[in-house]
Parts: sequence; C-alpha cells; structure tokens
Amino acid sequence: MRSTSYWVSGAIRSTLLEAWQIYRTRFLLIAAVVIVVWLPCELINSYAGAFIFPPDDFVKSYKLGQFFANFVGIIATAAVTFIAMTSRMGQTASFGSAMEAGLRAWGRLWWARLLSGLVILIGLVLLVVPGIYLMTRLAFVETVAVVEGTTGSTAMKRSFDLTEGRFWKTFLFGVAAFGLFIIPMAIVNLGLGFAQGLIPALDYWLVDAAGALVCDVLSAFIAVAFFCGYEVYDRQREALAPADASAAVA
Repeated sequence: MRSTSYWVSGAIRSTLLEAWQIYRTRFLLIAAVVIVVWLPCELINSYAGAFIFPPDDFVKSYKLGQFFANFVGIIATAAVTFIAMTSRMGQTASFGSAMEAGLRAWGRLWWARLLSGLVILIGLVLLVVPGIYLMTRLAFVETVAVVEGTTGSTAMKRSFDLTEGRFWKTFLFGVAAFGLFIIPMAIVNLGLGFAQGLIPALDYWLVDAAGALVCDVLSAFIAVAFFCGYEVYDRQREALAPADASAAVA
C-alpha cells in the first residue's frame, strides 16, 4: 500500500514538474494569448462591477465572469493546450497558430464543456459523491476535445476510458494542479487587497481588472497540467492495448 501511494505521488509530481517546465519555457506566449483573450472581458467585468452593478453585488459580477469564461475564455484554454501539445512535440507554436487553434476548437470545446458540465451538475444535485466521481472521470474532456478533435459524448467517453482504474490518481492530480494555481492566486488577491487598503488610489476598477488578468495568466497552468496528465494516460493506454489484444485472442 505504501509503495503504491509513493508511486502515485511520484507520478503526479513528475507530471506537474513537466507541466511547469512547459509553462515556464512558453510563458511569454501563453501570457500573450491569455491577455489578448481575457483583457476585454476583465475590463468589462470590472467596469460593470464598479459602475453598473449595485455595490457589493458579487453574484452578478460572478455570473458575468462565468459567462466570459464559458463563451470567450475557452479560446485561451484551447490555445494554451495547443501550445503545450506543440511543445511536447518539440515544436514552437507561434502566437497566430495558437490563436487559430483556439478559435478553431471553440465550438468543440464549448459543446464538450456544456454537456459534461450538465452531467456533473446533475450528479452534484442528486448526491455530492456522484458529482465528484463524474467530475474526476470527466477531467480530460476539454483536453480531448482540443487534442483529438472530438466533442460531446465522444469526448466524455474518451475521458472515461483514459481514467479507467485511475480514479484516485486523477482526483489527487486534479487537487494538486488546482492547488498550485489557487495558492499564487490567493497571494495576488490578498496582496492586492492589502495594497488597496493602504493606498486608496489603488481601489480602482482598472487595478481590479489587472489583478484578475494576472490570475487568468496563472490559471493557464491548469490547462498545461491537464494536457500533460492526458499525455501520460494516453501513452499508458497505448502500451496496454497490445497486451489486451493478446489476452483477448488467447
């Protein structure tokens, strides 16, 4: 049991280190793509929060942010996944090719996110545990939609195939990947809030938009991490395929 736990933690660690290497070496390109996609969204959201929505109405601001994430931000998600994919192939994506890949994958990714999100939501509403189970088994839906060009139920089935027998490993991988994003995001938000408390002039909607944009760039690491996890699972599946075929013949 101990050796199994060590293997799982070691595999997760090596996958996240690989993702960090890609994120670090392609940071300028990743940041450029994320900023171009998210800058107008964060400006609109911050302006609406400051001048349109009622004071302290975080619900409307959150809903607007989710709208942008599901209809615009997925372009950046697809573009960052493409950057990670080309990097693993030993190639360097250009800004234009990354944006083109993001726009081309928009429809597939939107449908895959909508369908898998509805399934997960139903699981969470019925009972929390089924929702968490589905969330974990469907963790690679968006990566599959971008890399393999599939969508909807096909991408969902593929994610189930990839995570077969790997529920806990995938769950822990997701917790670790999101944890690595949440920690720096919390530091940025807390630091910004502290600075705005000390210097009232910083309590301005443009500053809030800039802080949100920094978090968007940080969150791009998640797309890179899940691509690296997908690649590891895909290689393992391909390695097992000949053995499975031989066993079936026997």
